[in-house]
Amino acid sequence: MKNLLIAAMALAPLLFSCFPKQPEIPMLTMPPEPLLQGLERHRREFVSLKAVANVEIDKRGRKRAFDTVGIVIDGRDRIRIEAYGPLGQSLAAIVWNSRELLLRMPEDNAVTRTGPERLERLLSRGLTPRELCIVLSGNVPSPGDGDAVNLLCSERNDCILEVRSGELLRRVQTSLVSGGLEPRIRSYAVYRSGDKLFSALFDQFTEISGYLLPMHIIIESPGDSLRMAVAYSDVDVNGPLENEAFRFDDNANGPSE
Repeated sequence: MKNLLIAAMALAPLLFSCFPKQPEIPMLTMPPEPLLQGLERHRREFVSLKAVANVEIDKRGRKRAFDTVGIVIDGRDRIRIEAYGPLGQSLAAIVWNSRELLLRMPEDNAVTRTGPERLERLLSRGLTPRELCIVLSGNVPSPGDGDAVNLLCSERNDCILEVRSGELLRRVQTSLVSGGLEPRIRSYAVYRSGDKLFSALFDQFTEISGYLLPMHIIIESPGDSLRMAVAYSDVDVNGPLENEAFRFDDNANGPSE
């Protein structure tokens, strides 16, 4: 019996090696212009967002979950994220008004005014306020004039778009819907000198006011040990916004009047 068991263990790798391997889906180089045009249409379809979301943050093993978070986004220029407690009290808030970052953290009711680099220290390197606006609206940045653009696509219309600018590489995974005319963004990742700064995964797409929004977004950063999950619930897209949403009253817990 012992010899039989040894023989079976020796034959196992040979038997499994006989099974046919799953063929890899070939990716072919394609002209990027049609996809870039589709992504640009998607960007132009987004103007603003007001939403309530559930947000879970795990940063270096420290986990926090907020059941009620208000998120307001004005294009790619301004954003407000505010967490509320069970009685509707403001627990913490982050505001980018296109000039400075305003912070009120859970441990301090005072408002801190700082530069955009503070957001990268709070969350992840490379995740600037503009990038956060773009990601939480289910978008990706447009390439610059000097960027090198490469596109690979499979027969299933799954594509990988790479945009390189110096040491910075942006990689976008998309699938094509609506007869191959409109891209659906599945993921977006940013690398610097080969190291991943952060990535965003998009899921559970819903069309709201003519705009295709991912209702579930996960932002991850291996270097900063970050995982941030945002699940939208009550959402208004492309509605009017008040400037007060991007202001703070330094002496009160909430937007200024």
